[in-house]
Amino acid sequence: MSVITKGFEPVFPTTENSISEEQPIGRSGHSMVADDANLYIFGGYTPFRDGEQDFDIADKPRVLVELWKFNFATRKWMKLESEGIPDTCASSCLVLQGKKLIVYGGTGYPFGQMMSSSLKVCDCRHVNKSGSGSYWYLIESNPNVYNCLDSGDNMPRRAYGQSLIFHDNNIYTFGGAIGFFEEALADLHKLDVHTKIWERLAPTGNAPIGRYKQEVAFDDERFYLFGGGRLNYSETLAIVYAYHFDKNRWDAVPTKPDVNFGYPRSRCSFGLVQVESTVYITGGRTYSYSTYPESLDDVWAISLVSLQWRKLGVTLPEPLYFHRATMSPAGYMYVYGGVTKDGERSDRIYKWRPPFHIPALSELCWDSVTKHFQSIDKETEIYLETFYGIPNRFTERLS
Repeated sequence: MSVITKGFEPVFPTTENSISEEQPIGRSGHSMVADDANLYIFGGYTPFRDGEQDFDIADKPRVLVELWKFNFATRKWMKLESEGIPDTCASSCLVLQGKKLIVYGGTGYPFGQMMSSSLKVCDCRHVNKSGSGSYWYLIESNPNVYNCLDSGDNMPRRAYGQSLIFHDNNIYTFGGAIGFFEEALADLHKLDVHTKIWERLAPTGNAPIGRYKQEVAFDDERFYLFGGGRLNYSETLAIVYAYHFDKNRWDAVPTKPDVNFGYPRSRCSFGLVQVESTVYITGGRTYSYSTYPESLDDVWAISLVSLQWRKLGVTLPEPLYFHRATMSPAGYMYVYGGVTKDGERSDRIYKWRPPFHIPALSELCWDSVTKHFQSIDKETEIYLETFYGIPNRFTERLS
């Protein structure tokens, strides 16, 4: 039987007891990460323009060149204002290292006509209450290309919908789309973070075919490739592809079906989070040569140790694809945005605590405090620490 858990809860952004005065519009194709204090939402796409309510996709598409953060404790949005933000911000990769956001790849609109293979960093260490203080800079890579000592063949192609993985002072990138009507890439590249030089890898073994909007998970030895899409079909989840870092080898790894529900349906553009050795996937879109595309709302878990799938007794509040999912230190999965069943772009945040993963007691206490102390950000950090006894490592999360 399926595992029954409490369902997803809506998160209502607030300014005191009213809806936040400033918050992002609904979107799809954005990127999202989280630290102990905030969700960070980068880019995305909407068919609307500001202040207009008609739904005319062909005439009024828009890529959203912007970066937002959502504070878990105050439930408030803030737009981070800084120059140099990448304009190829649909279906880009976003990873977090400390307080630095690293953006790779992506496209503008029309999709596939303007793409990127650059790495840009947004330093968020000094963001103030007005949303300023962050700044962007470019990571220069493959300097030999520019002094004619390298033909450039080692550099990744400009694309969108890739995967980005950090491991042992290296950055790996796989796949991605190179055009709206072009088949996706199956290239695997590695960037040495010290030399800033890309290398195109030629792994042995059973390599996956090209795809985009796949998701990845990893352990100490491998990263695992889940799902993804091509022009005419979405990829199966009955088999995952594992890349072994040290051996430079791909393996096609069969997974084990749920004893009652079999395998998850094939999909791309879904959400994935990893908690230790357990991977959770949410929603997405399934399609093939012979079937009409369908939005999904199911939630599945798989162990990277046993490779056993389990269908959970919980669903997303609505079918979604091109949404994003991430985990917070308090043990919640957060889901934001995406395309709804009716084709609208969602601006809603949902949270859900996966079963069998208990966060630190201090995180549970902080979650309870902020839930009931809704004006907590009106007090100074010193007052919260001395009068209420709240440790500094929590009060500093309010900014």
